[in-house]
Amino acid sequence: MPTKTVFITLLSCIIPAFILIIPASGEIAFIIVALYSFFYCYQQKINPFTHSSSRAISFILITYFGVALLSILASDISIYAFKRLGTNIHFLVAPWLIVLLSQHLNKNSLNYAIKIGASLAGIIAYVQYFYLAQRAYGTVNAIPFGDIALLLSFFSLINIHNETRKQKWVSFFSFCLGCSAVILSLSRGAWITAPFLLVGLLFIWYKQKSISLNLVIVLFIMGVIGIGAASLSPQVQSRLHTAQQDIKIYEKNSLTSVGTRITLWKTALNAIPSHPILGFGLHNTKQVTADYIENQEIKKALQGFGHFHNEYLTTLVAKGAIGLISLLILLIAPPVLFFSHLSQPNNSYLASLILLLCIGYSFFGLTNLAFGHGIMNTFFVFILSASSGLLNSHKPIANYP
Repeated sequence: MPTKTVFITLLSCIIPAFILIIPASGEIAFIIVALYSFFYCYQQKINPFTHSSSRAISFILITYFGVALLSILASDISIYAFKRLGTNIHFLVAPWLIVLLSQHLNKNSLNYAIKIGASLAGIIAYVQYFYLAQRAYGTVNAIPFGDIALLLSFFSLINIHNETRKQKWVSFFSFCLGCSAVILSLSRGAWITAPFLLVGLLFIWYKQKSISLNLVIVLFIMGVIGIGAASLSPQVQSRLHTAQQDIKIYEKNSLTSVGTRITLWKTALNAIPSHPILGFGLHNTKQVTADYIENQEIKKALQGFGHFHNEYLTTLVAKGAIGLISLLILLIAPPVLFFSHLSQPNNSYLASLILLLCIGYSFFGLTNLAFGHGIMNTFFVFILSASSGLLNSHKPIANYP
């Protein structure tokens, strides 16, 4: 294997393997690979917007970034505005990144790095929760920790039917450890998403012809029973009870965890009609919170919030209807583009990564920002870039795993 390929593979594998447990490791690795991708495309005289491996996805990702830029240009421009735009820089560099990864990423290594990431997330979650007596969060906020750990867990099972017995055990334990991290993160948004990823995974296995329709039904029932059993754990029961209590006392106290979300959702819905097309600007969401909350006590308590704990409402406020359309295209178009690959043995794994990735982010966005954290953007853009690039690569495709 060429030295260049080894180097890029190692850097790339750092992202899924260590993004949750080593501070800034995923972001730094992403930056290095992204910067090198510019040099690579320039050296090879490759235009990512015409190259077969990156053309379609490139326009989707650049459009998403372009709409964010448009929301700023259409409102009041400031240094802070472009600083906020910087959280979307991942989407701007993606076209060049896709080309580089399509030529030099080792797919088998990516598969194992994902399983390492799920396993390490579970291990550090056990240490933080049971030894340090705190909510599991790895090295990031507990919510993105739970979200990414959940995706890594389900990614680990995608190709389990084609693995050796030893590899099956590795995949299974990676899944279990990753799911443990999700439970111990106490992230309710991730818990809500889990059943939908289960449906997506069973659909993938059915498309792979790995299981029959009858077995899909059996496994679905078993999965529901498993999720039900997990919901009986003290951690889940405690969080569900807290949520119920928050809802009951909302009229008296709107600043609980759930109450804050409801208040912010109402605020967003009140603000959206004022700027329905282009929104208030990516950088003005804090100001919207201040302007559209009348109660001074609540306004003071929520003045630091730069989002509305919902990706769709935050997008409508910040970027308007055009922004929402770009978000829906980002989440729906990639799985549609590569849907036919799900039933192709050589491509199914990569297409499945894209499908589960977009399902996950679609539901993460219901209770929090799906793309508001740098680490969430890093993970999404990397997995999408790697998977789509390798799917469109003209290199010989190795068997999995």
